Amino acid sequence: MLKIIEDEVRFPKALEKGRTISRTYRTYPYRVYQANCALRGIDYGFSDQEGMFFRTTIDTSSQIISPYEVKVTITFGFRSREFDKKTDATIKYTLFLQYV
Repeated sequence: MLKIIEDEVRFPKALEKGRTISRTYRTYPYRVYQANCALRGIDYGFSDQEGMFFRTTIDTSSQIISPYEVKVTITFGFRSREFDKKTDATIKYTLFLQYV
């Protein structure tokens, strides 16, 4: 059985290094044997060699913690050389869960 969960996380405006938010999904009584996120990662902008104007990093990953628990981790950062820009973001992702 396949279950599709559409979700989003909100990163409030803050001045920090790359920030990470984790969400845990409990699936009891269904056992999960595969979990994948639709947004796997985006990293774009100018490199330090091309110019220090901006660079954005977005990454999502999923991990099966137990047969009944899946953890999704989302990392976001906006920077010029360092992660030093006060920026907020909403990251949308889709989680695909394959049950036994």
